[in-house]
Amino acid sequence: MQKIVFALGHFLESALSVLAWMGWVPVTLISFLLGFGLVYWLILQGRYNRKAKEQGTLA
Repeated sequence: MQKIVFALGHFLESALSVLAWMGWVPVTLISFLLGFGLVYWLILQGRYNRKAKEQGTLA
């Protein structure tokens, strides 16, 4: 059991050291991805609302 926990700890340490080495790149990429997804979702929501208003099904 101890070997499994230590192996997991060593893996996480190496993975997080790579992430720390990358600096702000992962944070920036995730932020851009979330921003793009938000804009895309809002555009789709506007289309759905417009279609529902035309059909008279908007609650």
